Amino acid sequence: MRIESLLARLDEEQARLARSAIGQPQNRDAFEYGRVVGMYAGLEQAKSVLIELVAEKDRKDLDL
Repeated sequence: MRIESLLARLDEEQARLARSAIGQPQNRDAFEYGRVVGMYAGLEQAKSVLIELVAEKDRKDLDL
């Protein structure tokens, strides 16, 4: 699987979470809001880690 596909999938999941949180704000308490925000941030962190891993691999490949 290509990194672009993985990043696109993570973006889709972030968008789904955001739409869900905005779509029904009246049914969310502070805990649920914090959970959704944490999941969104976790997906953003996963994207950053993926990008860094690929960049590190590319740097190592160039060093050989």
